[in-house]
Amino acid sequence: MTTRGLATTLMIGFTWILLSSASVSAPPRFSPVDQIHHIHGLAVDPNDPAIVYIATHGGLVRLVDGKRWEYVGEGRSDLMGFTVHPSERGVMYVSGHPDHSSHLPNPIGVMVSRDGGQSWQPLALAGKVDLHAMTIGADGKTLYGWNVSGAPGLYRISVREGTWARVDATGLQDVFGLAAHPEQSDTLLSGTRDGLVMSRDGGRTWSPVSGALSGAPVTAVAYHPKNPRTLYAYAARPDLGLIRSEDGGEQWKSLGFFLGEKDAVNVFAISPHQLEIIYVSTFTSDLYRSEDGGKRWQPLVRHGRPTRR
Repeated sequence: MTTRGLATTLMIGFTWILLSSASVSAPPRFSPVDQIHHIHGLAVDPNDPAIVYIATHGGLVRLVDGKRWEYVGEGRSDLMGFTVHPSERGVMYVSGHPDHSSHLPNPIGVMVSRDGGQSWQPLALAGKVDLHAMTIGADGKTLYGWNVSGAPGLYRISVREGTWARVDATGLQDVFGLAAHPEQSDTLLSGTRDGLVMSRDGGRTWSPVSGALSGAPVTAVAYHPKNPRTLYAYAARPDLGLIRSEDGGEQWKSLGFFLGEKDAVNVFAISPHQLEIIYVSTFTSDLYRSEDGGKRWQPLVRHGRPTRR
């Protein structure tokens, strides 16, 4: 190799190193939040108990240490469905609608982030589905979502390949929320307009969980991430409200948290780190935190405005 050739090779290599280093070391982007519009999803970071993610009409927000509110990244899409991978650091999934400055299709289908929400890549069904409820199965490989656009119904998506199928879902309709059993890959829970239903075959068939909840709209559901015998739900009826089961859904007890006739809980987030800490959001963009398993509640957001501590 000539001296000039060697110099050119070294320069190209040096430039590649600089560009690669710049890409790897690019700092994460956060910006302050004063107003939250329409909360559609919640999750406590599986790797950091101090961080709570909030999927909103205007993008992904996070709450840090209970006092710092900030947008994550630069995207401001309307995130209707949202779930975080329970074991893969920084991996999360969304569905919904693009912001006005985006070139994404509407709806956006299912998108994945592998850097804690800083950037998003298409995974499946772009332009075809708007999933308003999402959950990831215990195997960590299968995403379930309830679609309200195009061909509505329950969809099953592989988070590895992006392949998908529309599930027959006999007995499931008018879905508000979905929750996957944290240990049994084929077991799913759903809150619907007519009550609480469960599937034990990967969503193909569904049956009522408890006769006591029949006919009561169940607007949110959740399994305890460390003790799946403990379930939470919100039933929009004055004698029920926020309810808890400690026997897998056979018996339920009201925790005395009822939001009246004009609001209801729409999403739960139960901390996998501190087992009595629970977050709930409502349809009117309130956000509450409980440190005792749902007995007492502290407001964090009132009608979209964070309460400063």
